[in-house]
Amino acid sequence: MSSTSDAADVADASRADVVRADAVRGDAVRAAAESRAIVAAGLGGLSGLIGGLIVFAGRLVGLADGALPVGSFAALVAGIVGIPVFAITYVRADRRRGGGREVVRRSRLRRAIDVIGLTLTASAMVMLLIAALFSIAQLAFRYLEIEAFAAAVLTAGAVAASTYALSLLASDITTQRVATLLALFLAAGTLSSMLSAEDELWWQNNFSALGMRGVSGSYSFNVTVILSGLVLITLSGYLTRDLRVRSIRYAVPARGVGIVRTLLVIVGVAFMGVGAVPVDVSQLLHNTFSIGLIIAFVALIAACPTLIAGLPRAFIAASAVFVAGMVLIVLLWVPFGYYNLTAVELLAVVVVFTWLVLFTRNVSTGQMPDGDARLDA
Repeated sequence: MSSTSDAADVADASRADVVRADAVRGDAVRAAAESRAIVAAGLGGLSGLIGGLIVFAGRLVGLADGALPVGSFAALVAGIVGIPVFAITYVRADRRRGGGREVVRRSRLRRAIDVIGLTLTASAMVMLLIAALFSIAQLAFRYLEIEAFAAAVLTAGAVAASTYALSLLASDITTQRVATLLALFLAAGTLSSMLSAEDELWWQNNFSALGMRGVSGSYSFNVTVILSGLVLITLSGYLTRDLRVRSIRYAVPARGVGIVRTLLVIVGVAFMGVGAVPVDVSQLLHNTFSIGLIIAFVALIAACPTLIAGLPRAFIAASAVFVAGMVLIVLLWVPFGYYNLTAVELLAVVVVFTWLVLFTRNVSTGQMPDGDARLDA
């Protein structure tokens, strides 16, 4: 009896040592990431300060108005500095994690797509955010103009903050963060294109009108859609990893994982096609990509509850509501003519990406599946 008790105590002590070792290792990784982010912020802020002193020398500049205002320059510098910071940090973190090779093998091409897609999207996201914040500030301080040193300091602060955030984000990329970044970037990029469109009545046609050649903001709209497609392809790899780790951890079948990944890749390629082929270049090809995108997404939403074992019942019910919502959106457009095609596309995008964020949260490796799934002994 005593020997059994001693063995149990030893086992408990061993488990406690493992937990402590994991906690110490995790703290060390986070501390290192924080230190790198601070260094990156310092270098980014210094580049913004020096660049601002050179560019703004000898003139008064607006926050968002006039020729090369502070907001535009700060966004440009943040984007340029953010690219190497995010890429280097992400590659280092990916190597530390083993690139997910223990669960999902990725070719060099897939890894390159992941790095390029996430880096450009994150950098573009901070550029849009900085430009938007300075535009809001200009509305609050109308006609304000500041001299070169103050403009350079504001630039340095914006670049330092964005570089710090990008470094921390790249050091711990997860499936949920990729999905959230994608949704926010697509929303910000599309809104920016809407606001910059010269044709105030563009919405009477459809979203594709924002990407036509010769239209103000068409470049940013098409680039936003293409990068969103790249990130969707990256997201498919992260989701595949989470689904397979989940199947191992909770002893649930891994059937359907390949189909989910394929459907997401199809959606990503279709997104890229929509941005790469504007409607005025080839309406047939553009519409083919658009229709393929919608079909693949609806198939994904409808099939996931069947394909993925152990999904929470609440999420399955929510998926049914999302599918019904998509059907209702189309019915209100075609038979009843309640709204136009632009409203259909806008509502469909909101429904789809809301579902996608919920899906990534429900298949993350920390979620306990419903049903009969149990942890391995």
